[in-house]
Amino acid sequence: MPDETFGFGVAFTARTLRVVAEAERATFDRLVEASVPMPQQEMLIDGVSVRAKGTGGGIAIARSRLLAVLLDEAVRAGVDVDLGVERDLDDVRDADLVIAADGVGSRTRAGLAEHVGGRVVPGRGVFMWLGCATRLRSNLFVPVRTEHGLFTIHGYPYAEGRSTLGIEADVGTWRRAGMDTATERTPLTESDAFSIGYLQAAFADALGGAELLGNRSRWMHFRTVSLPRWYHGNVVLIGDAAHTAHYSVGSGTKMALEDAIVLADSLTSGEDLSLAGALRQYEEIRRPRVEALQDAAVRSQRWWDSIGHRLDLPAPQVMLAYLSRGGVVSISRLVESDPGLLRAGLAAFAGVEPTDGELGDVRSWVLSRPYEGAALRTGGRVLDDDGQAGYREVQGEPFAVTALRAACPDEALAAVLGTDVADPWSPAADEVLDRCFALAEAGADGVRLGGRPGRPALLDRLALAERIRRQTKLFTVVGAPAGHIDDLVDGLVAGRADLVAIAD
Repeated sequence: MPDETFGFGVAFTARTLRVVAEAERATFDRLVEASVPMPQQEMLIDGVSVRAKGTGGGIAIARSRLLAVLLDEAVRAGVDVDLGVERDLDDVRDADLVIAADGVGSRTRAGLAEHVGGRVVPGRGVFMWLGCATRLRSNLFVPVRTEHGLFTIHGYPYAEGRSTLGIEADVGTWRRAGMDTATERTPLTESDAFSIGYLQAAFADALGGAELLGNRSRWMHFRTVSLPRWYHGNVVLIGDAAHTAHYSVGSGTKMALEDAIVLADSLTSGEDLSLAGALRQYEEIRRPRVEALQDAAVRSQRWWDSIGHRLDLPAPQVMLAYLSRGGVVSISRLVESDPGLLRAGLAAFAGVEPTDGELGDVRSWVLSRPYEGAALRTGGRVLDDDGQAGYREVQGEPFAVTALRAACPDEALAAVLGTDVADPWSPAADEVLDRCFALAEAGADGVRLGGRPGRPALLDRLALAERIRRQTKLFTVVGAPAGHIDDLVDGLVAGRADLVAIAD
């Protein structure tokens, strides 16, 4: 039944609401009426609050109220609803169409594995959904330090006196706090009382002492589901059964709603009204949007997994890094939408606040900021490529060495390291880091990362450069064509790179 559902609140972006409104205005009106507006984003770091206006227009709604509205609308449309009955795929094979929306652990997907393929990748950290007996004032992000390590709160209000909390921790912190054994002894139908009690005390200041609420709440690894095909025969997968995206970017419920709307439209108004043609059209329309969201979500997940490495930065700079983490929001967009936040973040990055005129050309202002490190001082952030000086050998492996003569009187050397590593915290990235330590020992002062072309590869290199510059003494240089200048500027402001190279 709707009032027995797992979880607490669900958030919908303005884009999803527009899609729902265009498909079924009555349902949209009822959802908005049963919801609360999504407030501004707020990051609270060591007592320092910084807010981002965002695009606005989103809502949050209690999951039970959402299901009640959708159930009632389905009945109004003539659907026979049979709640509480489980069926296997074999039970419904003779239907004209089977829509499987059975979640991340989909038994339907497992039964069709040889036809739809796919992979399920568990996250490194753990997370837990909780409720909170207060209406938060913001869409709140708080890293909370404890004696066992860092916990991160993602919270938002969804009803009067109620908020949803997503709690994250790395596995080491989770184990040191004794939560691994608590998870093992907690039945699937109950909440992890030990962990909730621990977090109640740990989050007292951040949440004003508000009571934490459980609903079969337990620690889990987030699982990223991706399939090369979403349908087979008369069976089609939607929502988390077909794809997942980390909750820091978009909810599975939001994606499932958008799936359902495109599927319905493909079935009723597509050019090819055969079932196979309609299902093909559904996937062709939805897949690009889903894969773009999944790409941003994976980058966001990695950013949150490693947030503890950035907490030395001023809070406004962390907020700018957060906004650009997935390659979706660039700081150049904030000139008009949130100049106050942009000004504070740039001042934290550069040590000086831009004037109104300088803010109007924020890219040039960022690129003209001087850089000063242990081995390098420059008058700007753009490296001129004219200083290539030849090759050297380090441990039998050739690498190019570039003299930064135009930028540095002391002729600091930057090793050019070709690498294509998608995950900056993977074993492959660990190997790159070992190579960087070897380069430093051989006399290099910095490293310039190169690799395959394209924007996804650039975003990967920027993420890896951030880890390198934080864990070694090397400054980092990342290059890209001028068409990707926003990504390079974002990388500088977020602390992902020290210098950039811009190709024509």
